[in-house]
Amino acid sequence: MSDIVSPEKNLFLSVNNERDHDMICKVSRALSVPDRVKILKCLLLRPKNLSELSQELDIPLSSVSRHVDALAEAQLIFVNYQPGLKGHTKYCSQMVLSYTVSLDVPRLEESPAREYSVEMPVGLFSHCHIKAPCGMTGKEDKIGAFDDPRTFFLPERIEAECIWFDSGFISYNFPSPLPTEKLSASELSISFEVCSETIYYNNQWPSDITVFINDVEVATFTSPGDFGGRRGKFTPEHWPVTSTQFGILKKITVTAHGVFIDNCYVHDHVKIHDLRLADGNAIKLTIGIKEDAVHRGGINLFGKNFGDYPQAIVLTLK
Repeated sequence: MSDIVSPEKNLFLSVNNERDHDMICKVSRALSVPDRVKILKCLLLRPKNLSELSQELDIPLSSVSRHVDALAEAQLIFVNYQPGLKGHTKYCSQMVLSYTVSLDVPRLEESPAREYSVEMPVGLFSHCHIKAPCGMTGKEDKIGAFDDPRTFFLPERIEAECIWFDSGFISYNFPSPLPTEKLSASELSISFEVCSETIYYNNQWPSDITVFINDVEVATFTSPGDFGGRRGKFTPEHWPVTSTQFGILKKITVTAHGVFIDNCYVHDHVKIHDLRLADGNAIKLTIGIKEDAVHRGGINLFGKNFGDYPQAIVLTLK
């Protein structure tokens, strides 16, 4: 990944930096064509090949190929090749979540916002109440027995890189900032790679996934499917390609203004003060499927060595 793209997949450029000028022009040209903007929208939920983009947007395949090349040159999308029935197929996926061009000069007197971040392995959960089908697999091999919830209490669970279950909840305790951090949080965000769960995989398998923080229900989002059909970028070779391969990266944010999903405002029923972050030694995150969910399609959670994104579950306070 380019050094102008942050680990959080934010592209930041500044007119004050002459080294950024060429990339500013490339990105601006890439975004100046409406069909290219439509392609970016098509890639929000999952990676797609050129034929899928051509069919969805009713654009000739040759035009899609040119547009994709321009977007890739501007570092707005990833392009890779996967073996298919007729040779290799070009797949496109989202590279950045936001694009910022600064038209200002740095103000030295302004101190950067303080930030506290913890990455939690998906297998290091503190509590779970789940139902089969379920299971865990690691970077090297599967963990325990599939479809037996008792597996989730094995000490080897710490090595898990992908966990899945049909229904229920799983909780993680993140350490609260130490007093030495001197951090008064005005924003909390959680990001993780996730998808639905069904036998093998099904790209059209919705699941309503709910997130709680400190036992406060924060938000529900719908995963569109249990994604497969090509190997995830970081999915280990031992895992069969006929099974779940990757998810989508979700970001849940709570501020003084309310709740945001993937930087889009959702509601103001819960605000940062409702989470009572200063009341305990840990911040409890719970992810799962509610009993009354409209789409009870299961859940897969991915670690940094599985799926399309090299991260586990990340909590950030600002």
